[in-house]
Amino acid sequence: MTPKLLAPHVADTRIFRECLGSARIGGMEQDHEAAKEDIQLVVAGAQDVAAIEAAIALGNASRSTLGHMPFAAYYDATLRGCLVLARLGNRVVGYALFGLARNRVRLSHLCVEVDFRGHGIARRLVEHIRREHSDHLGILARCRHDYGLGELWISLGFSQLSEQPGRSKEGYPVVSWWLDHGHPNLFSTEPATTLVRAAIDLNVLRDFVDPTRADADETRALRADHLTDQLELVRTAALDIEINEMQGPLRAACTQHAQQFRRVNSSGQRRVSDIEDQLRQDAQIADPGYPHGPQDELDVRHVAEAAAAGLNVLTTRDQRLTTLLGPPSERLGLRIVRPVDVIIHIDELARAEAYRPAALLNTSYSERLVGSGQDGLATALADIANGERPQQLLRKLRALGMAGHDRMGVYDSNGQLVAVFSAIELGYTLEVPLLRVSNNAVGDTLARQLLFRLRERAHSARTPILRITDPHMSRHAQMAAIVDGFRTADNNDLYTFVLGTAGPADSVEYDAAGAARRAGVPEPASLRSGMPAVAAATLERTWWPVKIVDSDLANYLIPIQQRFSADLLGMPNTLIPRNDALGLAIERVYYRSPGGARPAAPARLLWYMSEGGRGVSRPASVIACSQLDTVVDGDPRELHSRFQHLGVWRQESVERASRNGRVQALRFTHTEVFLNPISRQRFRQLSLTHGSSNRAPQGPRRISTALFTALYAEGRGA
Repeated sequence: MTPKLLAPHVADTRIFRECLGSARIGGMEQDHEAAKEDIQLVVAGAQDVAAIEAAIALGNASRSTLGHMPFAAYYDATLRGCLVLARLGNRVVGYALFGLARNRVRLSHLCVEVDFRGHGIARRLVEHIRREHSDHLGILARCRHDYGLGELWISLGFSQLSEQPGRSKEGYPVVSWWLDHGHPNLFSTEPATTLVRAAIDLNVLRDFVDPTRADADETRALRADHLTDQLELVRTAALDIEINEMQGPLRAACTQHAQQFRRVNSSGQRRVSDIEDQLRQDAQIADPGYPHGPQDELDVRHVAEAAAAGLNVLTTRDQRLTTLLGPPSERLGLRIVRPVDVIIHIDELARAEAYRPAALLNTSYSERLVGSGQDGLATALADIANGERPQQLLRKLRALGMAGHDRMGVYDSNGQLVAVFSAIELGYTLEVPLLRVSNNAVGDTLARQLLFRLRERAHSARTPILRITDPHMSRHAQMAAIVDGFRTADNNDLYTFVLGTAGPADSVEYDAAGAARRAGVPEPASLRSGMPAVAAATLERTWWPVKIVDSDLANYLIPIQQRFSADLLGMPNTLIPRNDALGLAIERVYYRSPGGARPAAPARLLWYMSEGGRGVSRPASVIACSQLDTVVDGDPRELHSRFQHLGVWRQESVERASRNGRVQALRFTHTEVFLNPISRQRFRQLSLTHGSSNRAPQGPRRISTALFTALYAEGRGA
């Protein structure tokens, strides 16, 4: 199970200054000198309740600078193996709390008991994390600059990455520190730039106003400095309405505090009203008399405003709101969660923000050339905020047309132009001089899909460099490119490699270096054989569709029924249209019974489609290759709640796939459908040639790299 992201908290100055070996005053140093050698590091398990509570107590003792960490985050960390304890016998004298987010480690807490500081315990904890998770690219930590800990971070091997304004009243900057694990320096180690925008309701706002309220600490953790670049709390019109109806001094306090949160606007009152009607109807199934009064009506308005504004998170501690409106809101792409769940699942929620296909349900998008009489429609996509006038964009569109370059537009079901782009083959580069996506609820999803399609086009055209030269590219597109691993050129263009190489590291390095020289971009760092799985998976995603076959990345053959492959993979085509959410998303989830072999992520997947399906039956064959990102076992309802934003199955379908109340979810991305599906007969021949079973897989089956390479080459027609 891929560990969940735990929010990193600011480290305590006293902890670091004393734990790195500075001399102690008096006899305390001598009192614990003998104990120094007896301190053991252990990974906490869920059964270690007393030890976990001791770690929580240590953290609470320094919470003024460590920040507010919900107790649930400690227990969640134990399930992921992400709480390391320093113990002297049964006594917990220090701990490290961290999370594994995508390809990096996020250090949350590093804490040592006062009497045991100065023994190098903190260094041992960091070294333990580095050793046990060396396959990740490095360790990321954040710390307020005014704590004066720069030299100490450096002594631990960290280097400064970036600096951003913090959320304290004084606005002290927060520094991001990075401890590199020495893998090829091909990846951006900047913190994730995709924001999770979460609407707050009145009970959350009141927690900020009055920190003495019960459980207010859970809410206050949302304002920690380290979350500046990951989480944006916003308010909707519904919150303003509710504040306006309050009486007395509390209204003034809430009014003043609410100004700290940016106001987001919905896509129109009609849209809000339609969502309200839908929410009432759905909630009445569970509670026929709902809504029962003004507060229920305000709850409905809160959810409708958030959904209509294109948000994907509403955070509240109101359990009644969550119970009644949570399920119907999920069908609108909005998750209603407690503040603690926002903190624990921040990385997962960020990914939901980036993909967000659920908002495309019941819509139909089309792509076609933008004619000369339609280019005026694109002026709404002008980058006015950065000084571009609509007429400038219009002239650019007309210049591209006059030069004979296609201007492609994406239209919604109402015929509205929501994206426009152009791509030009220039030697070894596919140049994108125009890439605009409208600022709406599906902007992130469209941007990710367009970038992936541009990668496919570059691969088909055998142009190993994809370069975006539009100085006014949309924010959605820019964010998507950064998340996708694009790098910045000297003139601020964004570029990435698109390599079709499937071979050892030295072959990939040779092709990448040659492409860089011919295209005039910096050559990448050297690669080496035996690259850890996480590093290899990151590179294969960043330089897709490259495959580094002498890395530690595993390969699996996954059986899939034809009726599911048509929906998830788009193969084979059927008379029944695919769901728009599945068609536009580049990340999807495949559910299966948890029996048999359990694939380990990250990995490569080859999809073996069985014979038979809806309409015309197709022969069994290996049809596609994907990247396995996450494998999670759990309760069907809980997993559906976590992954419903990917627009896959309804809850009842997930429950049918379960066994003994458990189901397994395989989250995969970057699917490449083969031009030449590999027939059952040919699959058997290749399997025997490479010493593998030639029987059709009944469940996930790990295969050798040699067999994967042979199947992949045949499927691509290489």
